[in-house]
Amino acid sequence: MKAMMVLEAQSEALASRALLGSLRAFCLPGGEAAALRVRAIRTTQIGEMRMSEAARWIPFTADETIEATCSSFRWEARLDPAKIGSPTVIDAYEEGRGRLVVKLGGVLPIRKITGLDADRGELQRYLASILSCPPILLNHPSLEWSAIGAGTLRVGDRADVAGASVAIDLNEQGRPLVCRADRPRIVGKEAILTHWSATGADFREYEGLRIPSHLEAAWHLPEETFTYFRAEITSLKVIRESGPQ
Repeated sequence: MKAMMVLEAQSEALASRALLGSLRAFCLPGGEAAALRVRAIRTTQIGEMRMSEAARWIPFTADETIEATCSSFRWEARLDPAKIGSPTVIDAYEEGRGRLVVKLGGVLPIRKITGLDADRGELQRYLASILSCPPILLNHPSLEWSAIGAGTLRVGDRADVAGASVAIDLNEQGRPLVCRADRPRIVGKEAILTHWSATGADFREYEGLRIPSHLEAAWHLPEETFTYFRAEITSLKVIRESGPQ
């Protein structure tokens, strides 16, 4: 029995390494050198978001920074940017804590969501952002990877206490097809665990990194599935550590 458990663990470890290697090969076409000293990826975005299938799409412009060496990101958007005094949204996971803040005119806070559910949900968003920041695959020391199927990797962070993880489905070439998780979805004053997915398309190369230029996210409800977020990357900057190479 013990020998069988050891063999199973070894087989899982081999499968995990093989899938992770395939994902790295796709996302890092420039090899490990492309990820050398990369601290973060910074993008600007234009897009649309909505609260339900029947709700109108609200345009936004956004700036996002995704850290490559630790679990941290910050997405700051202005909704309806053509309107004076339009709301701004900050979606972030920083120093082990998640938060969503909405400010009227960029100044007056009108909504703030924090707590364990926010921690879990925002960390899951960060883990799915590996697609947009491939150096995470090499430079983040506390991520844990495991194979959970023939073409699926699960990733989590050993430093996390909220139990967050994301599953990434890959094709035979290592291309990430979809990121999946059960994320807390805010409904009124409650957080309901809901199946969620994020996808990237139109992959392009930037300094040896392969990154999607189109992003989408969807909630999968019992009665319907609806895409609530879609964005295009309009500019991208690779932030590297200073110092001798």
